[in-house]
Amino acid sequence: MSRDSGRPAGTYLAGWLFADLLLVIVLVVLGSEMPAAAPDPDPPTTPTPTATADPSRSPSPTPSDTSRPGGLDPVTVSVGIRLDPDALIAGSPSETAELARQVNEEIKRYAGRTAAFVMVFGTVRSGGSVDNGRSDAYATAVARQLPQAAPRFFPPYSEKIIRGYHDSGAGIASGTARIELFFLLS
Repeated sequence: MSRDSGRPAGTYLAGWLFADLLLVIVLVVLGSEMPAAAPDPDPPTTPTPTATADPSRSPSPTPSDTSRPGGLDPVTVSVGIRLDPDALIAGSPSETAELARQVNEEIKRYAGRTAAFVMVFGTVRSGGSVDNGRSDAYATAVARQLPQAAPRFFPPYSEKIIRGYHDSGAGIASGTARIELFFLLS
């Protein structure tokens, strides 16, 4: 039994392709919609003007008028350290202490802030090229040590909040770990 009705197969499939694309566009639009803000359960009360109030002065904004939405600050900060990757992966106490020293030196200028999300990019080279597996292991070893190195600065370790990745960029020296810091909006 043949489906050949005289139409080329391309035109038959074009309708289905159009329908699928339309469905994808609808899903993207619906997914990008911002949820409506919840109503304020305790709306601020405005004082009634008295005879001594100056009508030419506008009222000062309330704190809720000037507050910014919560979330991560889009401006990130990057700090770098350099260690012996194999020694850190093996759990060397001296290399762990060196990691703490370098990290604390790098984050001094951000005193009073706390990192909300951290990405660590590690680079380990073997024979001139990047070893992705060892680079990932190195970045993960650095990520696991960060909360112990500076507990007031870094959140507790969780792969959802502090995560290691390999960095295969050209010209990056072996043993380099770049720590990308995301702060909460303040």
